[in-house]
Amino acid sequence: MRMTLLDNLQPGMILGKSIINAEGTVLLAAGVKLTPRYIHRLQNLGISTVYIWDERTADLDFRGPLRDETRLRAASTLRQVMTELEGDLERTTVLANKLPQIATVVDDILNDLLSSNKLIIDFLEIKTMDDYTFFHSVNVCVLALILGMRLGLEEEKLKELGIGSLLHDIGKTRIPAEIVAKPGPLTVTEWETMQKHTSLGFEILRKSNELPLPAAHVSYQHHERYNGTGYPRQLRGEEIHLYARLTAVCDVFDALTSDRSYRHRFLPHEALEYILGGSNTHFDFAVVKEFARCVAMYPLGTKVRLNNGTQGIVIQVPPQAPQRPVLRIIKDREDRTLDRPYNLPLLDHPRLIITAVLDQ
Repeated sequence: MRMTLLDNLQPGMILGKSIINAEGTVLLAAGVKLTPRYIHRLQNLGISTVYIWDERTADLDFRGPLRDETRLRAASTLRQVMTELEGDLERTTVLANKLPQIATVVDDILNDLLSSNKLIIDFLEIKTMDDYTFFHSVNVCVLALILGMRLGLEEEKLKELGIGSLLHDIGKTRIPAEIVAKPGPLTVTEWETMQKHTSLGFEILRKSNELPLPAAHVSYQHHERYNGTGYPRQLRGEEIHLYARLTAVCDVFDALTSDRSYRHRFLPHEALEYILGGSNTHFDFAVVKEFARCVAMYPLGTKVRLNNGTQGIVIQVPPQAPQRPVLRIIKDREDRTLDRPYNLPLLDHPRLIITAVLDQ
């Protein structure tokens, strides 16, 4: 498989990875030969990038540290919780009833990660616009747990972090839907309303006796900034709970690398550069430094050009150096397609650097 922009799709190409919603329904299955109708459907789903079949990379393993069934179950559970909370005027009934399911989901995610030898995110999950909130929260939870594991957090603390990061946007159930789903920029008044989701989320979560209070603080503090310019309390530095500092980085990265109604997604290396640029202002530098080792700047299936003019597709991301992937070279410096593609580990060729991401 390889990634490509929807604008580059042509009838006859084969979809390489299924498009699935938060209920587990396959909207378009891997292996389908794309037609103008199917391409139009992908556009209507709000997707700008897809994986397509490419025989030159047919041997790639696109399985991440999280099983598909775990991810889908987590998104479905979160959808149920947030949908029911919107109609729960008491704000605690639904959460109290659903906390065992939420805890089980986090345990399942954690168990997948603990049993995996691949604690790095090296390919992008494709989300539809309608399911953005749910898959976003699951992705943030996965990233936060990987980051927490790399920082050496104990299992009980990881569970607290997992619950807090999964529910970090729970306060949006108290924000008018027309503001949360607005396709364009918010007005000043709308933005002030949106900012209240952190405090509202904290109020929802802290009332549950079964929920660890540090998990509730993730909702409260994940928009605080390291230099004290965030909201709602303008906390700075280590006044911000560690769980919230971890979640803040993961939240921004996944948001930037997701398609939104008002913009196409950032490429992972662009999102990482943004986050690195915010070290010690928006984000804790120590957290950012470790986060950069958790995600691939150039995920599997990314087509790139090197400074010697050759072109290749990322086929492996070394955990020890995720910014220096292994490429399968498919075109020479004269832009001629190779009859025999070959693998090139950038770690073994320090003078070669990636100069452009292609088809993106």
